Amino acid sequence: MASESTPENQAVVLIGMPGSGKSTVGKLLSEQTGLPFLDTDALIEAGESKRLAEIISHHTSEGFRKIEATYVQSIQSAGSVISTGGSVCYSREAMQHLRSLGTIVWLDVSPEVLEQRVADAFDRGVLIEPGTTLADLYDSRFPLYELYAQLKIEASKLTAEEVVSQICQQLNL
Repeated sequence: MASESTPENQAVVLIGMPGSGKSTVGKLLSEQTGLPFLDTDALIEAGESKRLAEIISHHTSEGFRKIEATYVQSIQSAGSVISTGGSVCYSREAMQHLRSLGTIVWLDVSPEVLEQRVADAFDRGVLIEPGTTLADLYDSRFPLYELYAQLKIEASKLTAEEVVSQICQQLNL
């Protein structure tokens, strides 16, 4: 992050698997820094007037990813904390747009911890193909998260408060 970057003009964009803590960390980071909070899943739900699980159930994986990318690319919220849906990493254009807004922070959580946190994946609106495990999904997304992240936080053994502290230290917030 450039030295002239300030919280007022740079977004903190959280990426990671479902259950990695993006929304929880995002809200806490917003409270601590005073930056506005934006959750892309909530943005999609509001725009489509449906719960995420319902939107996913009515579209193919590719169809949902296009919807998600469209909403993400409409965001103009530099100087905010943005929590993204886990599948946003599949859209190069959406990820490039997010990078143009600020710093992309990957909350990396092990598949074992994710399994404990996300027992209700389908009810939560997680885009996962039938017969696919969270570990499979993690393996397929790992290289994409690694590609786009400018900062990686190993969050498996950290509380949300500890993750926020690390982000603030690393980004000088």
